[in-house]
Amino acid sequence: MVIAPSRWEGEAIRVTATSSRRAKAPAAAPPARRAEILAAAQRCFWKSGIRRSSIEDVANEAGLAKGTIYLYFRSKEELFAALAAELCAESLAGVERALAAPGSLAERLAAALDAKIGHFHRLLADSPHAPELLDSSAKIAAGSLAALDRSLQRALDGALREAGLGLGAIARAELVELILAAGYGTARRGELAGKLSSASQRAKLERHVELLLRSARASPSARSR
Repeated sequence: MVIAPSRWEGEAIRVTATSSRRAKAPAAAPPARRAEILAAAQRCFWKSGIRRSSIEDVANEAGLAKGTIYLYFRSKEELFAALAAELCAESLAGVERALAAPGSLAERLAAALDAKIGHFHRLLADSPHAPELLDSSAKIAAGSLAALDRSLQRALDGALREAGLGLGAIARAELVELILAAGYGTARRGELAGKLSSASQRAKLERHVELLLRSARASPSARSR
């Protein structure tokens, strides 16, 4: 999977270096080289897990010298953090495309949820090391994941505001939380049933979101909050 450079590319990622071989910050990789290295890192991490993968493995996967990787990344933890930031940016771009696409509000909100929640479920489903990847994400990439969650909440809130539902800020925030809960719940049920990406799961999520929207529209108190 080749990961295109994104707006997240310039963000600083604070990671504790586990190698002392380079004291100063690594150079910024050219976009094409950075994408090549991150794609190779993803293949290695997904195939072997983070603990069993090394910088040398990533270099071999990318067809580069190990020293070339160290020019841009001080450790595999820093490499994983950069990969997570790119995957989060990829997910957020999908959310924005979903909300800007034609369709009913419920369809667009459900597609946005899938672009974030379903996207990561599908990524992890491709790896036998999903539990380790999740654990490492929580430890190494917490900042990127938290930023993605905040961006998703803002995007959903903006879609509700632009839809002209007449909801106050508090009511919109509450509705966003309910919509997110519907997305995570549907994804979890689909995972257990082995139908995570099925059309029936998406249709079920759209119906759930539509019911939440109808309830919000019918609530007089929501318009004053």
